[in-house]
Amino acid sequence: MQKHLFIINPVAGKKDRSGIIRKAVERLLLTDPYEIVITSCVRDATEIVKNHLASASKDCFLRIYSCGGDGTLCEIIDGVYRSENKNCAVGVVPIGSGNDFVKYFSDIPAEKFRSLADMVRGKTENCDILSVKDSASDNNRVSINIVSAGFDAAVAKGMGKYKRLPFINGSGAYSLSVIECFISKMKHSFTLIADGAEIKDDNNEYLFTIAANGSYYGGGFKASPISDIRDGMLDFIRIKPVSRLTFATLIGAFKRGEHLSKMGKFVTHMRCRELAILADEKIDVNIDGEIVPMTNPVISVLPEEIKLILPE
Repeated sequence: MQKHLFIINPVAGKKDRSGIIRKAVERLLLTDPYEIVITSCVRDATEIVKNHLASASKDCFLRIYSCGGDGTLCEIIDGVYRSENKNCAVGVVPIGSGNDFVKYFSDIPAEKFRSLADMVRGKTENCDILSVKDSASDNNRVSINIVSAGFDAAVAKGMGKYKRLPFINGSGAYSLSVIECFISKMKHSFTLIADGAEIKDDNNEYLFTIAANGSYYGGGFKASPISDIRDGMLDFIRIKPVSRLTFATLIGAFKRGEHLSKMGKFVTHMRCRELAILADEKIDVNIDGEIVPMTNPVISVLPEEIKLILPE
């Protein structure tokens, strides 16, 4: 037996699409039981998933569809992670402003993910996720896409106000926030420890550092072009402080995913299973677009932790 659960974030993107999605679900004429739930606040999707998995019968496989943006997807993944019942899979119906995670699947058009008919018939496959733990409290969050700290976390923190402007999409909001942060702090001091070994860099200063499972973030920036969401590893990328003139060149290569091959003087890439980011004060950590202040965060990969639904 299987059941379909459509979780809709009505504030994802520029307009409320909950009515459109509800009608699209009804047109599918599903023979399996299904339910449509609309979120009402931040973190609501996490609680919805936890409650449904806790009450599901043992023989019921729950197919969960995240109808929203990357933040909605992250909340749903968090709900699955915190549930004892793992008899489920998660599909992405991207209707947010950025929709970066699905860009990893470059061979699947975005329209396929937005087609509910293709999604309900889609197959499942295993996918890694990342755990991000606060060393002071042991509280943790999870990420399916990218975790970062430094300049780009400051950019993500500033994106919110630009997303609210008319005619500004995720990429536009990211670019405007980049310009704002460009004239402020360009250096961040971290001690980085990968799989227990301290990284020895001059002055331990960075523009920013990334722990990636997926490839894209910031509304279309190809931050980790060689990521593999099934390899049991995270891609650890760190970028040295650069002059503002060099930054203007770097940002273009970074958006296109060319920084690993063309900016080797400033950019270093390696793979590991765990990355600790240490600093003298709390660090703003960008977790799939949400900024979470943490003390000495530790990021670790959780291999094949969830099942993803990919469109037929």
